[in-house]
Amino acid sequence: MIMAMKRNMGCVKFFAMTVFLLLSVTMGTRAQVAGQDTLAVGDAAEVADSLPAVRKRVGIVLAGGGAKGMAHIGVLKVLERAGIPIDLIAGTSMGSIIGGLYSIGWNAAVMDSIVRKQDWMFLLTDKEHYYSQNLFHRERQNTYLLTRSYTAGQKNLSERGGIIRGTNLAKLFNRLTTGYTDSLDFNRLPIPFACVATNIVDNTEYDFHSGVLAEAMRASMAIPGAFTPVRKGDMVLVDGGLRNNYPADVARSMGADYIIGVTVQSPPKTADDLVSGAGILGQIIDVNCKNKYAANLAITDIAIRVNTEGYSVAGFSPAAIDSLIRRGEEEAMKHWDEIIALKRKLGIGEDYRPARLSPKPEATVPVDFAVKEAATRPPHDLVVGSVGVRFDTEEMVALQLNGVYRSARLPVDFSATLRLGRRVMAGALASWMPHKSAKVELGYTFRHNDIDICNAGHNDYKVVYNHHRANLTLAGINIRNLVADLSVRWDYYNYTQLLISRKMSPGDITLTDDHYFSYHANVHYDSENNGLFPTRGARFVAEYAYVTDNLAHYNGHAGFSELSALWRMSFPITKQLTLQPMLYGRLLFGSEIPDVRRNMIGGLWFGHYLEQQMPFAGLGRIEATDNQFVACRLKAQAQLTTNNFVLFKIVAAQHGDRLRNLLDHGPMMGYQLGYYYRTMFGPVGAALGYSSKADRPNFYINIGFEF
Repeated sequence: MIMAMKRNMGCVKFFAMTVFLLLSVTMGTRAQVAGQDTLAVGDAAEVADSLPAVRKRVGIVLAGGGAKGMAHIGVLKVLERAGIPIDLIAGTSMGSIIGGLYSIGWNAAVMDSIVRKQDWMFLLTDKEHYYSQNLFHRERQNTYLLTRSYTAGQKNLSERGGIIRGTNLAKLFNRLTTGYTDSLDFNRLPIPFACVATNIVDNTEYDFHSGVLAEAMRASMAIPGAFTPVRKGDMVLVDGGLRNNYPADVARSMGADYIIGVTVQSPPKTADDLVSGAGILGQIIDVNCKNKYAANLAITDIAIRVNTEGYSVAGFSPAAIDSLIRRGEEEAMKHWDEIIALKRKLGIGEDYRPARLSPKPEATVPVDFAVKEAATRPPHDLVVGSVGVRFDTEEMVALQLNGVYRSARLPVDFSATLRLGRRVMAGALASWMPHKSAKVELGYTFRHNDIDICNAGHNDYKVVYNHHRANLTLAGINIRNLVADLSVRWDYYNYTQLLISRKMSPGDITLTDDHYFSYHANVHYDSENNGLFPTRGARFVAEYAYVTDNLAHYNGHAGFSELSALWRMSFPITKQLTLQPMLYGRLLFGSEIPDVRRNMIGGLWFGHYLEQQMPFAGLGRIEATDNQFVACRLKAQAQLTTNNFVLFKIVAAQHGDRLRNLLDHGPMMGYQLGYYYRTMFGPVGAALGYSSKADRPNFYINIGFEF
């Protein structure tokens, strides 16, 4: 259920507003997945008096306007209350979505429930639902900003021409139009319906009077450049607001004698308002459509113009939806006397109430996308490309690119990853999957690391080195919430630069090029309901490694062992408050532990740049390197609104050179208070922390997903 972008005088400011939509759509409602909520349509209302044998027909016209079109629902509530018989509906973009659903029986009250239950941030992407993915793909979704797939050797014209294919919107439309999914004459719907699209091949208007209802609605709201167009024969169809954002003329051609129209456009911009390229372009489009908009208003009997000032075409927050529906209802009530007068003209008694329509019984289903599809090979060779971008005060700017090639004939995937930033990474991986839940992998990774080691907030030394790794996963399991594998690795460290502070002498640290052979066993379990801000579920990670330099020993002695583990659980205390205790640590055992394998304590992320990096609240950079580290943390997560979160963390840790003296000193304490805003581009937030280790405050800013 999405809508097109249009403003003012009846046209969408498509090209101007496309970027705005993608940036601001993150005001979406919280994912209240209606897996357990069934939408009811209510009982049929009684008809107080009969209709005249012959009467004139009433048409409803619903304009485009993106999220502002939610006001249509409020207007329809008033028309139902007044008992106005609706004989036909014409709409554009959001008006086509509201009108199309209403024409098959979804009344205003139920549509109010439908729009409030959607996770709009999810709907406006092509991502799989979080619950429908295995653990590997869930983690991938929380890494990359944009993912697109291409079928090798296929034109796939139907999937080109827009950033968003509209996969999830199509699923929603198909679900809600169950029973009307075949091509049909829209005049045969419970309420005859038509909607408007634009054929950009010749810049002409195309009016849907037949076809597949869901496809017609999807075409009418396809914002050029943002959403993939709908192809029908030789036509390439996009948002109807480009040609006719308020299709009163279409309603008239369908046989409407009286027209009740709803518009949600904002007033034209003044000279002082036209200060941006987007604003100027939008105004040009509005002016271009001015004459048709005015002509259609002239044939409207009751024009309900809802004041949507202060709201954007992409504002789908719960507060915005609630306010817009209410504004639509309030504006329609101002026309109550006109509406009742229209009933008299029709020869209908004031007490008349039309029977409520009901959609097909099979359409009354949960609005739930958590449907697990069977894992199968693609019918054709497939290439999947992903892009991730982030900014933080530690890394500044980083870019990560990933490409995956999936063979249709063989159970084999090939992937390559490139990360650019202060720390560079490049890797390639070949995966053989003889079974959908089993895999064998061979990979290579190169990392260029630039690491600052601090003491009390001041740099002790800087080390720059190259890290080469080859790994072979001999037995791997990848199922719903569990990943487990056995692997062997070869690591080579090549040091290129070592800078030490004046407080240290050259002999305090020695780094020499070296290589290691290691054996690994790994288990990763994750049942959390959200990858960024979970409110339920648990996560458990454990890894054991035996490290050598010749497959059996290290420096003539037994090899050394690395054991790391993490456990955390989310407990919802109230609807807004979640407590999350966590235990984590990494322990090293052996007679000789090289410095490059020791724990790096500090930062906000596990293994952000080094797999042995142990985060600690209040430490913005690595402040300690030790063989033994254990910590316990408690996080309180307060969800202020749909996408606004306040996080407080308190953590206590013990670290030392040997396990037996781990508790010789008091615990290292850390505290952090942060605010985060969830967007489709990843979390945006800032955090202020303090730790007893650095004994100074730390400020951190983050924009984008972690990688």
